Amino acid sequence: MSLIFTLPYLASILFSAVMAGVYRKQLHSRHLRILIPYLLYVFIQETTLVTINQLYHTASNAVVYNIYRPISAVVFFWIYYHIPFMEPLRKLMIWLTLAYLGFTLANYFFLESIVTTSSYLTLARGFVITFYGILFLFRFFYLDNLAEEKYWRPVVWITIGIVIFYPVVSISINFQKYLVADHSTLFGLKLYQVIPQVMSIFMYSCFSYAFYLCKKKN
Repeated sequence: MSLIFTLPYLASILFSAVMAGVYRKQLHSRHLRILIPYLLYVFIQETTLVTINQLYHTASNAVVYNIYRPISAVVFFWIYYHIPFMEPLRKLMIWLTLAYLGFTLANYFFLESIVTTSSYLTLARGFVITFYGILFLFRFFYLDNLAEEKYWRPVVWITIGIVIFYPVVSISINFQKYLVADHSTLFGLKLYQVIPQVMSIFMYSCFSYAFYLCKKKN
């Protein structure tokens, strides 16, 4: 794995975790504080996987990501669920999250091994999180209070990051076997590895800016 994008990728996760920690008091009222342990978890996970892959080259990441995907869905559910103006949509979000988690458990108990990457569950996770983000944006644009709009603008930037990141990455993962078979590259780098890393840098940069706005708007 090339380090050209890997190092900036890891740095973007770490920087967003540090920014979240710095502005943790401002994150609390916007229900974003859960992102502090989440981002630290992601950074430790990705650093460990990169190190293992650099040493052993053939190491499989499937089990780790199969555990990580439901966790990420629950984290973003938690964030959007607790935003006051999302109250009319909370029941829908609960049922959607339970359906996704139930489908995930059923898949690994009865259909596919947890040591393999499921394209269906990858798409499902991307759909669920993106759907939360779109619901938030619809509700946000219906706000008729300038002060309230400014207060929740940091969550808008987090939402921008996820509604662009998850569809692109979910699709690229599902086409990974074709990209590998075709030896698709960009500037000599494997495209199926570059796309998630570049999109991650974009998303975590949006997170960092959102955390900064939490402080700036107070």
